[in-house]
Amino acid sequence: MKSELKALLFAAFCGTGLIATAGTEGTVTADLLNVRLKPELKSVVVAKLPHGTKVDILGTVGDFYEISAPDRTPVYVSAVYLRDGKVLSPVKMRTAMDRHAAAYGLLPAGTKVKVLLETPLGWAKIEPPASLRVYTAKNYVKAAEPVKESEAAKPAEAEKPAAPEAAKAAAVDVRPLEKAPEAPAEVKTAPAGEKKAPAAPVEVKKAPEAVRAPVEAPKEVEKAAEPDQLDEQLKKLGVDLSKSTEITAAGYMVEIPNTTVEAVKYAVMKLDAKGQYVKSCFVCSSDAALLKSAVERNVKVTGRAYSVPTWKTPVVKVTALELTK
Repeated sequence: MKSELKALLFAAFCGTGLIATAGTEGTVTADLLNVRLKPELKSVVVAKLPHGTKVDILGTVGDFYEISAPDRTPVYVSAVYLRDGKVLSPVKMRTAMDRHAAAYGLLPAGTKVKVLLETPLGWAKIEPPASLRVYTAKNYVKAAEPVKESEAAKPAEAEKPAAPEAAKAAAVDVRPLEKAPEAPAEVKTAPAGEKKAPAAPVEVKKAPEAVRAPVEAPKEVEKAAEPDQLDEQLKKLGVDLSKSTEITAAGYMVEIPNTTVEAVKYAVMKLDAKGQYVKSCFVCSSDAALLKSAVERNVKVTGRAYSVPTWKTPVVKVTALELTK
């Protein structure tokens, strides 16, 4: 159990970036070595290291070395959750600019990161955190000294069975005591020829019926209003829900490709003076099917417009949508 807890705590601290462990120096001996997300041959290749590259070996996991992520390891996060080089809310680190791409793990809120590049699609490429771990085949890395097995890879120790209790000096009979048989009741027999007088009929009085109290009709219980998930997602973007304006916007509905923001997947575009489409507003709704059905259609939307910190374009929470020509 102690070993298991130790491994879990180690993994937890590494995942939060609170510790970074220096390991053994290793040198790549292959012409081009695959660096993988997990210690499996089928795992995603996140980087390739040329011959002679130095790596920091932290432990062994089967046929793989666990190493600190090299500088060239691509790590992407949603730029929406970054401000001034700090993570605002827990965000997944991904291997590519795609919300369906494989994830390294979570960056906790408050983590400081170095942003290398920001893209117009809302992604930020960051420097690999010191705690990020990746894997390479042992056969193609020469370690400067023997490497110990990774803590996370060690099996948990089996619990030892408790020692049997010492035999008691005297065995205690816990069987229930047998009940003594009751003596048969004495039966008196009437003498021969004597007729037994018939028993007088016993009058049975009917018990008065209980007075039933009037039963009140059950009262309807008001259900507690469920929290609006869309509002919660907007709050994570830094939206102040108490500040909004009523708005009506008309234009062409489009779906935003590769967006990293769960709440905002659609936008309404309008034609500018040059005849080119420009963003009028982002739109969101608790009824996602309503917005999806209007994609690539001319629409008029009505709702509450909110301002998102660092965004130039407002987000409209749609209350009504109308298809137009």
